[in-house]
Amino acid sequence: MGKLILLILAVFFSISAVSSTAFAVGSLSGNAPAATALFQYKKGLGAMHGKYYYTALQHFQKAIIINPHFARAWALMGVALHKLGFPSLAIVSMQKAIKYNPKLLWAKNDLKRYISSPRR
Repeated sequence: MGKLILLILAVFFSISAVSSTAFAVGSLSGNAPAATALFQYKKGLGAMHGKYYYTALQHFQKAIIINPHFARAWALMGVALHKLGFPSLAIVSMQKAIKYNPKLLWAKNDLKRYISSPRR
């Protein structure tokens, strides 16, 4: 009787593990929204509005991994880094954003403010 229960539990856990793995692989396919840089950027924006800066930082990093030239993601990653207390990394991120898109005036203004900040 005990071996039968162990066998049933083993089968149950193996089925649940396979189904959750298949779901995770399927959600990251090339045409799924989770795999787009813009989707990750929007998730980061939502986290920023909720003041979840660490979560926002993770989403902006994912967006940058997908699209390394995504200037707005670089800039907002700099804002999140500054809010988390990493002003030097924020400056580097903002410089990268301005390198990719020199028209981001708000990023230029924030960069000037971060450079002149005594927190550095």
